[in-house]
Amino acid sequence: MDPVEFLAFYKCCLIIFNFTYNKKTKRRIPAILPVHLWGNAAKLDSLLKICKERNILLVEDAAHASGATYNHQKIGSHGNLVCFSFHPVKNLAMPTGGLITVNGKNHKKISYVLKSKRWCGISNRIGANYDVDKIGWNYYMNEFSAAIGLTQLKKLNKLNKYRKTIAKHYTKEINLVKKIPFDSDCSYHLYWIRVKNRKEFMKKMQEKGIETGIHYKPIHQMSLYNTKLQLPITEKIGREIVSIPIHANLDNSDVDKIITNVNRFAKSVK
Repeated sequence: MDPVEFLAFYKCCLIIFNFTYNKKTKRRIPAILPVHLWGNAAKLDSLLKICKERNILLVEDAAHASGATYNHQKIGSHGNLVCFSFHPVKNLAMPTGGLITVNGKNHKKISYVLKSKRWCGISNRIGANYDVDKIGWNYYMNEFSAAIGLTQLKKLNKLNKYRKTIAKHYTKEINLVKKIPFDSDCSYHLYWIRVKNRKEFMKKMQEKGIETGIHYKPIHQMSLYNTKLQLPITEKIGREIVSIPIHANLDNSDVDKIITNVNRFAKSVK
């Protein structure tokens, strides 16, 4: 693990240990919410151990992790609830929709509540009769998206394998110290690098017809959450991180062009 990643994970564990019980409000924290960022699985063994010891739910954000694995098991089979996104740019792409896998002894009860909440709070429907016993929303997937999703699901492993091939090539050929490590278990929804000259770098890449992105800017610097809190490591990485293209529509010449221009324009971070 990268030293910065280790430090962030270590701090996360300290926060979990210290605040699973909120002394100020005298309320127990009900869940831990890890994010499988970029398709790279969080360290679930440690989190599962904490959750078991303290009777806390583990709710995973797997929006980037369709098809990813951890300890030889697919993401979706570890935590109590695991939330996937089927946004059109995700690894498992559909016009709209998502999915929550439910694990554990109470899976039937939890599934019942979730299905009710996604359908306007409707429950106990028998024929034309039904009841509404809770607040709900109109969140059920339409048939068109589901049909596309079933076809996409058949291609998921193949498409993720191609993403990994690109990631392996990037990792080998891009001459930068800081970049996402190669991991055969990662689904590589995104591929990040860190550069000293981000604004200039992104401008020059755009001039070559290569789109780049920033995933992600630090939350505590957003207007909605803006505070006086200072996080020097987070802020440093936030100024340097850039995402480069990684998806199944890239051919070999596209990948070579991206590598060539990254090496030409990016100034390495040590």
